[in-house]
Amino acid sequence: MGTRCPYPDGLYVMIKDHPAIALLALLFSLGLGACSNDPGWGTGDGSDSDSDSDSDSDSDSDSDSDSDSDCDASGEGYWDAAWAEWECQVLDLTNQYRSQGADCGSEGNFAAAPPLVMQHQLREAARFHSEDMGIRSFFSHNSPGGPNGDTMTERIENAGYTDWQTIGENIAAGQTSPSEVVSGWMASDGHCSNIMSPAFEEIGVGYAYIAGSPMGHYWTQDFGTQY
Repeated sequence: MGTRCPYPDGLYVMIKDHPAIALLALLFSLGLGACSNDPGWGTGDGSDSDSDSDSDSDSDSDSDSDSDSDCDASGEGYWDAAWAEWECQVLDLTNQYRSQGADCGSEGNFAAAPPLVMQHQLREAARFHSEDMGIRSFFSHNSPGGPNGDTMTERIENAGYTDWQTIGENIAAGQTSPSEVVSGWMASDGHCSNIMSPAFEEIGVGYAYIAGSPMGHYWTQDFGTQY
């Protein structure tokens, strides 16, 4: 169970209800501006975005952190290498913003934060969500009946990222380049705060181009921190 705070554009923060993390949940929700009046953003006709986050401190998994020190642009044998290269560019641009600090409007000013590390399980979850949105022609953090889970949390855990303390997600569709999608996210308070949050240490970026789909280009950032 969790607490969901709606935004006018569909942005929300979901905190799992657990007494042991009352303080963490409060701090996390304040940092992400739960239930703010952020109107969202758009970069013109044919583009959209949304963000989501979740925190927890009650996990039974004992798996170790498994992060990639560099960004693999090969596609790893199952993904288009050109798509993987764009994912790496999104990572680079995201970390450039984190290195500088940013004003995220209603979410507050964020100091410079350490770079995020591309994590292969988060990347897999992000990739398959971007692909699923394009194939099934929807745009949401929820993916009922999806091949990898019905929610952000299910998709991330089904990819093997189970020992998590904090997770979050940004999605976008229609933007035709890494620079366009990252600058669009940074122009939206809620997405900006996910990118800048020092609570996140790892990231997975997933890009897919689905010909004939409503938006064509689909982007997902899955953020996380493990115990």
